[in-house]
Amino acid sequence: MIETLKQNPRAIIFSVVIHLLVIGLALIEFSATPSKPVVSKKGLVDQTIQAEVIDQKQLDKRKQEAQKQLQAKKDKLEKQRLEKAAKKRKAELKKKKELEQKRKQEQAKKKAAAEKKRQQTAEKKKQAEALKRKKAAEAKKKAEAEKKRKAEQARKKAEAEKKRKAEEARKKAEAEKQRKAEEARKKAEQARLQAEAEQRRKEAELKAQIAAEERQRELDSKRNKYYSLIREKISRNWRQPANAGNKPLCEVRVVQGPGGVILDVTFGDCPGTREYRLSVEAAVLKSDPLPKPEDPELFERDIVLKFKPRD
Repeated sequence: MIETLKQNPRAIIFSVVIHLLVIGLALIEFSATPSKPVVSKKGLVDQTIQAEVIDQKQLDKRKQEAQKQLQAKKDKLEKQRLEKAAKKRKAELKKKKELEQKRKQEQAKKKAAAEKKRQQTAEKKKQAEALKRKKAAEAKKKAEAEKKRKAEQARKKAEAEKKRKAEEARKKAEAEKQRKAEEARKKAEQARLQAEAEQRRKEAELKAQIAAEERQRELDSKRNKYYSLIREKISRNWRQPANAGNKPLCEVRVVQGPGGVILDVTFGDCPGTREYRLSVEAAVLKSDPLPKPEDPELFERDIVLKFKPRD
């Protein structure tokens, strides 16, 4: 019942309105009922009680009638609702059947179309396979003919290649023979030229060695003479100091610039006294500038002399 009322809110509103209307009519009728004159206190009470009993019965009767009317209205509304729901279900069922029938028809139509398409595809496939077999047979026949043609062509090509290779081998052997002969001739000529060149080189080296030895002897002689001139000049400028002691051989290192200008004087092995080494250093510095060499090639920036004053 509650679910039915929730589905029909208008019925609830109508029921409430009917109840209110019945109660209102009852109240109006009760208030409009005339009262009899009061005879006595007891009589008044009896009349009042009687009036209340009558009014209550009438009110209960009207209320029952109103409830019957309300229930009849409710039953009518419920009947209408059930009829409407039944019609709706019937319409929905009909629509559902129509849709199902339409779906089945559409499905049958699609199935027929698919079957037709399948048959067409099968027919096309059959035709394609037949065409494929035909083409395969033609291709096989063509391949056999091509194979035969190529075999013949290969045979002719092999014969031609064999002849070509034989001719090429003959020419190659002839060319190789000529090449080896030419190579042997060139090697012999090259060996002869190399021998002559080696002979000339050795002669030139010998001449150069002889010339270098002669030049070295000449330079050594000139160097000895050049160093002798330097020592003589230093000896001339040497002055024996007091307490010189012995006069040992001193190794003197001189740094000279262009023109024999003395730039520095140092000593190597010189075992004499300090006064002796100072006298030698003074003699070297006094010999500035040093004598020039006879040959410019003998000029050396650093000179090492063995010096010992003459007695």
